[in-house]
Amino acid sequence: MQRSYQLALAERTRLAGDERDRLLAARDPRTFADGQFVQHQGDPGDAFWAVIEGHVLVGRYAEDGAFTAFAVLGPGDIFGELAFFTGMERQVDAIASGPARLVAIDRPLLRRLMQEDVGWAELLLRSLGRQLAVSLDIIDAERRLPTAERLRRLLAAMAADAPDGCTVAATQQQLADLLGVSRVTLGAALRELEARGALTRGYGCIRLRTPLSREG
Repeated sequence: MQRSYQLALAERTRLAGDERDRLLAARDPRTFADGQFVQHQGDPGDAFWAVIEGHVLVGRYAEDGAFTAFAVLGPGDIFGELAFFTGMERQVDAIASGPARLVAIDRPLLRRLMQEDVGWAELLLRSLGRQLAVSLDIIDAERRLPTAERLRRLLAAMAADAPDGCTVAATQQQLADLLGVSRVTLGAALRELEARGALTRGYGCIRLRTPLSREG
């Protein structure tokens, strides 16, 4: 899978190398096997997570067992801070995608980190602010943009992490899940973009003809 599927086009907040080093010096990471749950929707938000190694798939399982993918997070990404700070239950399921190592940051550890470096407070405020921007972008896009344009923006965001800036390694089902549309609707949007010369399709991947900007 692509390293990061972001629900909107906001820049992600990641730990810098020195921040990860300080975190590892303060607490040993936990190891998760491929497919193991890191957290379940509805769990108490008594800590948030920092990905040290590997990848974590974030999304929601419906009552019928269907899974809607929100993001694939990689080293340096943090998640779960919304439930942590608001006292809400976990809003998403998080599952290790391959072997992964993560650090759980609870209140005593966070206070210690913030006492040593106020930059931790600034990082978390940026993260929460960007999550709000993500939510507003999603609402705006769903209300006014056609599916093909939403797909074009999603592909641009995903391709930004690719070495060539053009190739998106994702299946049509994954893209449909991320946009919240059916496979039929997703297929029609892909055909429209292909007819416009914006992309070419291969097995399990899409190549953008030219790097697409996130704004248009």
